Amino acid sequence: MRIFNSSGKGRRPQRRISNAKGRRREVEWCDSMGLARRPNYIECFPSILHLRAFAPSRFISLGSNEGSKRRRVGFFAAALVMGIAAAAMGQTAPALPNTVNRPDHVQSELSSVATTAPVEPPELPDGMTLEQVLDHSARTPPPSYPNPIHDDELYAFTLIKQLEYRAKDHGHDQLGWNAYGFIGYDLDKFWWKSEGDVSFDGISKGESENDFLYSRLITPYWNAQIGFQYANDWKSGDYNDRFSGVLALEGLAPGMFEVETSLYVSQDADIELQIEAEVDLRLTQRLVLQPRTELRLYAQDIAERNVGAGLGRTDLEMRLRYEIRREIAPYVGIRYSFLSGETADIAARAGDPVDEFFVILGVRLAF
Repeated sequence: MRIFNSSGKGRRPQRRISNAKGRRREVEWCDSMGLARRPNYIECFPSILHLRAFAPSRFISLGSNEGSKRRRVGFFAAALVMGIAAAAMGQTAPALPNTVNRPDHVQSELSSVATTAPVEPPELPDGMTLEQVLDHSARTPPPSYPNPIHDDELYAFTLIKQLEYRAKDHGHDQLGWNAYGFIGYDLDKFWWKSEGDVSFDGISKGESENDFLYSRLITPYWNAQIGFQYANDWKSGDYNDRFSGVLALEGLAPGMFEVETSLYVSQDADIELQIEAEVDLRLTQRLVLQPRTELRLYAQDIAERNVGAGLGRTDLEMRLRYEIRREIAPYVGIRYSFLSGETADIAARAGDPVDEFFVILGVRLAF
């Protein structure tokens, strides 16, 4: 006996149902199960004959006649048990939470407010009416009364931005400085600024400028300043002093640029405009690169200072500092200064250099 699959080919023995009784049993079983009548085959297994009935997308197997009856009974019993279990679970399953009858956020807030106990007014001091209490509270507190908000503290700060030795490519080396400081409150402060350089190699010459200003904070990042300047320059014991009125605007521009513009009107009505700008580029938490530029413009020729109208001197600087602490930072850098316009022509006729290049070594201090 050889077994075939539905295509007539197979690997194991099988035999086709040929007797009428077996075919009739198959048809009756398919009709009872509601299956379509398709060719069916009997596969031979040890001691069991399996009848495989084809149905859409599934197979149902039967054994012999008595075994098939037992299997049908077991199948219907299992289905009955599963149905009873499902009904029991449906009766004992807990009900899902329902929020239909629950109040929303607004109703909860209103209910909490409605249940809040009324606030009773505080008791008045003995022997005083409400009007007397209000008048007393409106008075200025005594000097011994502590300040409830410390928003008007006195501040003081000093920053020596540049304290440096400038080695010149040709000519005399210089010692230069640039510093400022202030003392005052949040809005109103007194500022001082000092800048200059001096040469000790060979002849003694130098210059200094010192500003004394009242500063008022006009926006969160800008201060308006007004005051006066004392400036002097000397060469081989020849001193020239001058006083000027100052109107300045100092602050922080977009891009974290520190900008300072100062307008000077001297005692001889000479007008000068200075513009300074610098920015800190943090390479690391301690290493900072600082480009800086300074422009000086003059409204007219000033013979005693050897300057002409227009753009006078321009300084381009670059410093790289290492902040050991925020208050102490040594640095190295370069500086290139050159004259322009009428001022350059005056210097060339006098035999003075038109441009200068310096290598810088200095320290920055704050306290």
